[in-house]
Amino acid sequence: MASLSNQQLRFLKEQGVSLSQVIDASGLSSKDRVTKMETLGASFYYGGAICKAGGHSLRTKPGHCIQCDTSKIAYQLRHTASGHVYLAYSWSRQYAKVGYSKAYPEERVGFLCRENYGNANDWELKHTIFVSKSAGRYEFNIHARLEQYRKPVLYEKYGGVFVECREIFSCPLPIAGSAFENALRSL
Repeated sequence: MASLSNQQLRFLKEQGVSLSQVIDASGLSSKDRVTKMETLGASFYYGGAICKAGGHSLRTKPGHCIQCDTSKIAYQLRHTASGHVYLAYSWSRQYAKVGYSKAYPEERVGFLCRENYGNANDWELKHTIFVSKSAGRYEFNIHARLEQYRKPVLYEKYGGVFVECREIFSCPLPIAGSAFENALRSL
């Protein structure tokens, strides 16, 4: 059995990761580790292999070092969190946007319009569902179903900053709506 070092405990606290999200995976096979993590609702583990880059052992369920790349923390938490998954559509551009929001997807769509997200200001909320767990997984399932329509769009945010949108799909609304509904059936 491994235990968390003071440095690891400090790191987790700084990153806002609850200790209830972390398990000791010492001596477990990959399959057993994943099963235990899913059973306990954990997102991270320690006690496995040490990463080569920094000698760390705090990892995501798929095995990514969260100390070397802290962006993996937000991704993992979002992937397992509850929230609203929504489909917005721009008629002027014929773009679908599938996204995730902790609360009030209507407000998120209003933000898309104000920001001129993807060079469109006519976004309308077409579908939304609250997913009690794994909302990010549901969102990415829809993205995968629409992959052939993915259209990265560069747009200028307020203040002259250019951003690439990666959650835009250039397709008719019925295709996007079907992907949304079919993903729901696979939950």
